[in-house]
Amino acid sequence: MKKSMLAMSVAAAIGGLGFAGSALAMQAVDTGATAAVLELNPNGIGHQLVVPYFSTQSGNATLLNIVNTDTTNGKLVKVRFRGAGNSDDLYDFQVLMSPGDVWTAAVTQDAATGVSTLSTADASCTIGLGNGKFSTLRTDPTKADPANETREGYVEFINMADVPPASVGYTPPVLTGATKSLYANIKHVDGVAPCNLTDLGVYLGTDPTGYADAAARGMARPTTGLTGDWILLNQNTTAAWSGAATALEARTLAGVAAAGNVVFWPQKFTDVNAALVPVVTADPILRMGSAGVVAQWYDLPDLSTPYVSGATVAEDQADQTTAQLAVATVKNQFETSVGIAAVTDWLFSQPTRRYHVAVDYTGAGTSGAADIVYRNAASFVVNPVSGGTAYYNTTNTGLYSRQVCLDTTFGPGRNALFDREETTPGVTDSPFVPSPNLPEQAEILLLCGEANVISINADGVSAPSALAASVARGDISTDYTNGWASWDLNNGSVGVPVLGAAFMRAANGAVNYGFAFPHKTTRPVAP
Repeated sequence: MKKSMLAMSVAAAIGGLGFAGSALAMQAVDTGATAAVLELNPNGIGHQLVVPYFSTQSGNATLLNIVNTDTTNGKLVKVRFRGAGNSDDLYDFQVLMSPGDVWTAAVTQDAATGVSTLSTADASCTIGLGNGKFSTLRTDPTKADPANETREGYVEFINMADVPPASVGYTPPVLTGATKSLYANIKHVDGVAPCNLTDLGVYLGTDPTGYADAAARGMARPTTGLTGDWILLNQNTTAAWSGAATALEARTLAGVAAAGNVVFWPQKFTDVNAALVPVVTADPILRMGSAGVVAQWYDLPDLSTPYVSGATVAEDQADQTTAQLAVATVKNQFETSVGIAAVTDWLFSQPTRRYHVAVDYTGAGTSGAADIVYRNAASFVVNPVSGGTAYYNTTNTGLYSRQVCLDTTFGPGRNALFDREETTPGVTDSPFVPSPNLPEQAEILLLCGEANVISINADGVSAPSALAASVARGDISTDYTNGWASWDLNNGSVGVPVLGAAFMRAANGAVNYGFAFPHKTTRPVAP
């Protein structure tokens, strides 16, 4: 598909047309969801999607696609790329999907600047530059190579609102100043969305004051239907890995897919009203209103924005979503045979960690000039509003090299590490040597960063590996060339939200092969 120049320039036009926003973004936060809970859908279709990892390191390119399987309604989808280090916002925009639409894009490394850049030739409307370079404005300013912070991370997709067509009893509104409805602007005609700039400014250039205002623009409460996939391709070795996006679906208590809250904000650089911030996001940095970061309309929604009736404030939504992703142990295989040049990396991606703990780079903490913050800048209170679960707290996290690290994770010891012939270490043997680790706790591995990559038998964090990770990478050396292991995330009865896989690469002569085995996990058991 080919994208028209009209659609590609939506962001610049919307920002320059001079539309004035109202005093509050969705000042009456929509509470009309018919869905009560947001749940993991193992079948891969939902209201929200998470891609656990992207990379543009060392020849890597990441290919993404999302599909609107709803063949009746359009979808207003928020897309956000976050960094592997501390989940900092790298790049975000909106995709306006037609019924039955597919949106595709590639993320590669810009040769001139070294930052990740997104490109798409898709004919769907995008707002906020669907083609462009990632930003380092919110990454750690002390890093020697700021561009590197943009080259790994994960991706969020959120259905902000449905856009329904004409039906019995409903006619899509055409507002004053527009030539056609919002639906007519995003519905493909001869394979291309009309995407009229003036019309989109009328419908999407200002913030709705509540659901009635959103409905008057042609929006409806979001329903299910999004699905997505990703491919990680190394252009140097030609090895490739792929997987499906993790889907979260808004449902009734009976488990039936239902409608969520409208969570639309304009893609604009405008301050969110301070009183609204703690209601609509659990992000500690945005809630602080300091650290040089003030919440903007383009920061919303995120994965903590109240989406269902069972989440009245952002902490509730963050805890509910985290509970769906939380695991107690992670199990997978590894292969590092020299004869086939095999290498293995394990990914520990924690896509909701940002809504529990973050790093204030401008603080006066003990690790350089940075503070670790748990939702509340004044104290280490995990959930000051609704008394939620302490998934990340002072007993299981720390700040090391200016990244939040899980520092209580037990590596695979006796009865948790095996070769392929069921051999396991003896009682007194040291089964592995982790790096980085805590010197006084040799068998504790620091899982540092949000999208943490652990290389197996790579002989150091700077040695070649499958994913060539460098933003948040660790390494373990074992006595075994291949086998399997189980990791205890050691967070009591609540677990930690982890997605990922074992990424392996092997050679057959001059031909390289890549294969990814999704993690096998056990769920936490409530006391």
